[in-house]
Amino acid sequence: MKILLDKLTNLQPLQWLTITLIGSLLIRLGVAYWLPLTGDEAYFITWGKNLDYGYYDHPPMVGWFLSLLLLFSDAAVWLRLPGILMFSFMGWVIFRLLRNAQVDEDKAAFAAILFLLAPLNLLSVLITTDTPLILWSFISAIYFYQAQKEDKLTKYLLAGIFLGLAFYSKFFAGLLGLAYFFYLVFFVRLQRGLKPYAGIAVVLLGVAPFIILNLLWNYNNCWNNYLFNLFNRTSGAHFSFITIGLYLGFLVYLIMPPVLWYGLKQPLKNYLKILKKPAGVFIGLFAIPLFLFLLLSFVKEIGLHWLLSFYPFLFISLGFLLTNAQLIKSIKFVVVFSILHLAALAFILVSIPGLFEKNEEIHKDIIFGVKNTVILDKLASYRDDYVFATSSYVKSALLSYTAGEHVIVLGQGSYHAREDDKHTDFRLLNGKNILLISETNNLGHLRGFFKSVEIKPLKIEDAIFYYALGRDFNYKEYRELIIQNTLDRYYRIPDWLPTGRCYMQTMYMAEE
Repeated sequence: MKILLDKLTNLQPLQWLTITLIGSLLIRLGVAYWLPLTGDEAYFITWGKNLDYGYYDHPPMVGWFLSLLLLFSDAAVWLRLPGILMFSFMGWVIFRLLRNAQVDEDKAAFAAILFLLAPLNLLSVLITTDTPLILWSFISAIYFYQAQKEDKLTKYLLAGIFLGLAFYSKFFAGLLGLAYFFYLVFFVRLQRGLKPYAGIAVVLLGVAPFIILNLLWNYNNCWNNYLFNLFNRTSGAHFSFITIGLYLGFLVYLIMPPVLWYGLKQPLKNYLKILKKPAGVFIGLFAIPLFLFLLLSFVKEIGLHWLLSFYPFLFISLGFLLTNAQLIKSIKFVVVFSILHLAALAFILVSIPGLFEKNEEIHKDIIFGVKNTVILDKLASYRDDYVFATSSYVKSALLSYTAGEHVIVLGQGSYHAREDDKHTDFRLLNGKNILLISETNNLGHLRGFFKSVEIKPLKIEDAIFYYALGRDFNYKEYRELIIQNTLDRYYRIPDWLPTGRCYMQTMYMAEE
């Protein structure tokens, strides 16, 4: 044991980086294997099974990733592979970038190790819209940095193309574009010989094809992305000190206390010195979006995942700002911090579903997520005579993934994740039998949509679910009460927007 400790103590920083790269990859693989598939992931898997160049909530990139992966397997750990490998790739690139920027090799290794061991990077294994967003944003920023170093318009073009790929993953990429703009306009003037305005134009040239494709898809798909992101999900926004406080708490958590402390201790001249060099790009690309999110937090709650595509730029900046001793102390903190996260995650996975049994709603959601195979097995005798349904887009996606066939959404559903509207034509279900799986027995409203409804309990472990056997579906009544309300709430396209095709109008309004 002493010999082993002596050998570990004598390892060089580059050797520690190699160990960290391998160890963090193995940890993410283990987490991906043990962590049950989430509802969001199941929903995006339905995208992969219905390949398109756009989807209801967001642009299509994660659907494209999953469509390719699904050609080989639908195992959760396989589908999560892009996120698992992505952080290892980024950690190695951070090291190479810093070393090539004449940063001491040891310091470059320490900055990369800190990035790899940060809890969110160590435990991020889910395949969501954030996965391609983070990857393409990172590559785009690397080319943008090279454009500052070399003052080449080709680098700006590549930054724009990858920014376009990030935009085609999630609209939050627009904030990275704004960060490019503000950096070029306000900070590049500190440098000599660069072409900031030409750079802006060339970046836009690279992004433009993806914006045009997205507009074309929306033109032919009820303007879904814009109605959802600009109207449906933003209703009810109002000023709140709570949302500001939560956002500031997220920042402390993300940056981590020792790193924050060392950053605040830096003299202003250190920041100005770096901002006068190409390396200042990464300070700008981290700080500018965070400031914009701060302004938004005055009226809306900021999700922690909103910040993830800008997070890597913090660690690159640390390689230029902090000393070796400060980085080592930060790594010691993050090792303990991440071990606590791993212990908490292990405890939760072992304790589920009993951990939240006092909260019936959460308890049932967990059981539904981890025991949906049991639910389907207990209802298998109805599969031939009934169309299976839930009242939730996420739950239908989970059951669709497990069953290997489409499970529809019956009822109003939520304002998000409404991709199923495109794939379920209720006209074709007229006269059919539908089995609705529910967490409550408050299903009396279904009687107006069927000739008869029978409600039965379904016990899964210590939780009671219910299923309703609806016989002879009445499309006309459903059209009047549910679909009409859906059209009014989620598909009311402003008159000033030119519209091509809209699947909801094609299915349900042509008859009028």
